[in-house]
Amino acid sequence: MSKHSARNRTTSSPSHSPKKSGFDPHAVLERRLREKRDESYASGEARVGVEDLGARVLGEVSASDLVTNARAISELVPGRALLPMVKADGYGHGASWVATQLAGALDHLYGFGVATLEEGVKLSSEVPLLGRRRIPVIVFSASSPWSREKGSFCVQNGLMPVLFTEEDFRKYIKEGWASRLPYELEFNTGMNRLGLPMESLQRVRNEISRLAPEARPRGIFTHLAVAEDPAHALSRRQLERFLQVRRELSGASPASQFHLGNSAAIWNAREFGLVEHTDVVRPGLALYGVAPWAGAPLRGLAPVLRLSAEVVQIHVLKAGESTGYGARFRVPGGDSKPVRVAILSCGYGDGIPRHLSGSESSPKGGFAWLGGRAVRFLGVVSMDLSAVECGEDVRVGDRAEILGPQVDIWAQARAAQTIPYELLTSLASRVSRKEKP
Repeated sequence: MSKHSARNRTTSSPSHSPKKSGFDPHAVLERRLREKRDESYASGEARVGVEDLGARVLGEVSASDLVTNARAISELVPGRALLPMVKADGYGHGASWVATQLAGALDHLYGFGVATLEEGVKLSSEVPLLGRRRIPVIVFSASSPWSREKGSFCVQNGLMPVLFTEEDFRKYIKEGWASRLPYELEFNTGMNRLGLPMESLQRVRNEISRLAPEARPRGIFTHLAVAEDPAHALSRRQLERFLQVRRELSGASPASQFHLGNSAAIWNAREFGLVEHTDVVRPGLALYGVAPWAGAPLRGLAPVLRLSAEVVQIHVLKAGESTGYGARFRVPGGDSKPVRVAILSCGYGDGIPRHLSGSESSPKGGFAWLGGRAVRFLGVVSMDLSAVECGEDVRVGDRAEILGPQVDIWAQARAAQTIPYELLTSLASRVSRKEKP
């Protein structure tokens, strides 16, 4: 079996009924480690620190999976440089950790993308390797309105601004920033969010033509609104306009790098002509091991994050009994069989969506992987705790996987009435983090 097919198999949707193996290797390993620690502490051989108490909610990240994902993405767009998006704290994975891993393992990096100046300075200060390798930190959403203060801040902290209004571009040139501070230009080709209007294309071309080569934009790009559907009328229109931008500006600024490909566009690289028409791609969601849209092929991706919570108590609910606030889940009366419920040490205070709650009168809630099988949330997800069904083999101290290789994140997102981006970026600061060995 190929590596690709094996990964696809292990990340099958938990909305299907998986085979109940009753064996969870994570739980077995965690029990053994816990027992060994307990023996050591009981004998007085070890000093107990906070890190020894066990994590309520634990986010484990895999450097090897992150790098493997980046290389798998590169194979889809050969010869294109990578601009990994690490905004929103690396999609919840830790921006500095992500940048450190990729900068240390990859050669074809164009830069790292953040949304705000605050994110940019944090990244540049915490990852000195970026400065040593001259890998820029590109700030996508914070340049407007442009000011001298922002310019000085970017120069001092090695940040590269993206300009997306004609007024800011002219001011940037007039005040002499173009020759001091490398920058990128974004055009609005139809998404109507940020970007220079297409009507300004000739004026921008004239301005660029008058600049010295070193003062011209390092990159010129746009952002696709429906990249998962290259046949969509807006996708076709945006591609046509992007090609127009490239035709007009590549002569005036031949060293500029052109890009429009996010994760979904990379998956549709042939339809968008990424290899033929672009120099750089901007992977975001796919970099972290998530397919760009529900049902998209994984193409060698593996989830970088495994989020788990500890079982802190187990109840056996009899007919008519309920669990959680509002008694939202209740075992039916009559001859209904008892329901075994595991209480997990996680809630919406940790970033677990309240919409994962489940009741008996509507489809049960979101998913967890516990005791070697997929189980459902029962009752209301509260601030610090939640409940899932469980089998006889589950014990207090076991861990339930909420996100990770055993839980289809798109299915989890549907249950939470959201998208994977929000699940990942909503994780709270009190979630413990560590790198997988």
